[in-house]
Amino acid sequence: RTPSPYRRRRLIVQKVCSSPRLYLVENFASKEEVEHIIESSRPRLTPSHPGTVTGTRYELPIDDDPILESVRERMMAIFPDLDTEFQSTFRVRRYPPDGSYHPPHVDYYQSPSDPDNNVLVLTIMLYLTTPDEGGETYFPKANGGSGYAFKPVAGNVAAWWSIVGDEDAEKQEGTGPRNSAPGTRDQRTEHEGRKVRKGEKWNATYFVYANPVQAASVRANRVINAG
Repeated sequence: RTPSPYRRRRLIVQKVCSSPRLYLVENFASKEEVEHIIESSRPRLTPSHPGTVTGTRYELPIDDDPILESVRERMMAIFPDLDTEFQSTFRVRRYPPDGSYHPPHVDYYQSPSDPDNNVLVLTIMLYLTTPDEGGETYFPKANGGSGYAFKPVAGNVAAWWSIVGDEDAEKQEGTGPRNSAPGTRDQRTEHEGRKVRKGEKWNATYFVYANPVQAASVRANRVINAG
């Protein structure tokens, strides 16, 4: 496996919001890693679905690419107790500086093949560029409705659960879901990609599927021992 300069670093996992659970890891990926993802995806980008998202996208295969495998392994080290199988792609998106955006949505998704055990419970997004203006990932219902925005900074990772955790299942008020049982869809995680007004925005997103009830008790590491 190709070594990464970031595998010898201790990376701090910041819990930037508890309602819902949002995390930030600064300097998660190296310049070489983000450039590799961009250049591996650039010639294969296709337009996103009209009327739903703007910009272009590509499902980038991870397996058998040592750099991508290393990034995936480091992402999952944030949540080491999560019982899940590795997913095979990063969803790479490019938003040009023309007001491109991603409309509000919740990532929660139940796989038709196994809706009880194969649920999209966790999103881990790696920012590949730093736009000059705009492009924040904004959660309007976070912090009791005051909102929270991740600023896109190349190399940083933002992560969030799409399910209610067992530690906050009884604390949700106002913007929380009516059914607050652990493992249920957390509507507070509705988010959007704000318009890119200057510069380009690229990101690579890793979607994690697992049993939602079991995943509800998983805690994030405070530090990733990357070396």
